[in-house]
Amino acid sequence: MNYSFEEKLYIWLSNVFECSAVSAHALVDANGGIVELYEAVRKGTEIFPNRISLEKREKLRLLAPMQQIDDFISGLESNCVRALTFASDDYPELLKCIYDPPLVLYSRGCGDINNMSLPFAIIGSRNCTDYGESMSALFGETLARNGFTIVSGLAYGCDAMASVGALKADGNPLPTVAVLGQGVCVDKNDSTARTMNKILERGLVLSELLPHSRAFKGSYPMRNRIISGLSQGLLVVEAGLRSGTMITANAAMEQGRMVFALPGRITDRMSQGTNQMLKNGAAQAVYGTDDILEYFGITDISYEKNNRAASEDNAVKNLSPSAKKLYLALQKGERPFDNLCETTGITAAELNSYLTEMELMGLITQLPGRVYTAKSKL
Repeated sequence: MNYSFEEKLYIWLSNVFECSAVSAHALVDANGGIVELYEAVRKGTEIFPNRISLEKREKLRLLAPMQQIDDFISGLESNCVRALTFASDDYPELLKCIYDPPLVLYSRGCGDINNMSLPFAIIGSRNCTDYGESMSALFGETLARNGFTIVSGLAYGCDAMASVGALKADGNPLPTVAVLGQGVCVDKNDSTARTMNKILERGLVLSELLPHSRAFKGSYPMRNRIISGLSQGLLVVEAGLRSGTMITANAAMEQGRMVFALPGRITDRMSQGTNQMLKNGAAQAVYGTDDILEYFGITDISYEKNNRAASEDNAVKNLSPSAKKLYLALQKGERPFDNLCETTGITAAELNSYLTEMELMGLITQLPGRVYTAKSKL
């Protein structure tokens, strides 16, 4: 990868400031530009705003030799990391317009940032419900099949499931981009590690942190502004009242992005944040994937949706009268096994048989605690 002189200078600046973008941009502005700053540092005539610490002032000089910058770039290349700098032609324009754009986005993966089309963020709670997981995956897959690039934070829960769903969109050249709160060369140490590896095969992982930097207190809120800053819109699937998800949603609103939210039951703690946003008019309610597609003027080209609905209709027609009665009961919402026995009048043995049959047909889903529900038809 050949970097221009200005790109190299932003990489130099990133080594000094890493994620202190506001201070770094203020320094560049105070000296009339990135090239002028570099020349001033080499001559010892630089102008420092008050916010620049003595440690960073010294580091600017220590890391200024071009050989050190080139050595760092060689290290990036050996780790298959690309630097998208503030001076790069393919630095995302949407992100460049936020208050504190990253100096550099370090990137890993087989995807091409230039293939990012209709970037759209899907976020939610780490401690999400089964419903939150399934909706994240459903929206991620459907939107990606319709040409969106799904942006997520790859956190356990809703974020990761959105990327999992997006990766099912085989024809999308860049189905998902994950923004990390750690360096792109640091291994994930939870259940999202496998998802990250799959993203590296077809998408991109990004971070403003240096490639081998570990997460620290405050790195995730800083990452959140990038998730929303990259995106044309954002969907909040589930969120508590006080959560990192709400921080990202607030950042999206401050950046002028369109925010959508899934309504939830008033008794669900993980829907308190989304319901509050809808109540305050801070987000637009979403009742299906079509709501987002229509907002962006897109007709659903995902044939799986229609095929799945037709397949379900045919399967229901072939059910026995008792099984059909059971299925209609489950369409009204989640029901525990004992309640189904009581309300349908079906014996426990027959109920087990019907539930197993419908689960194998893909009509229903079993939740923890022997609770059953009909699959959503969004």
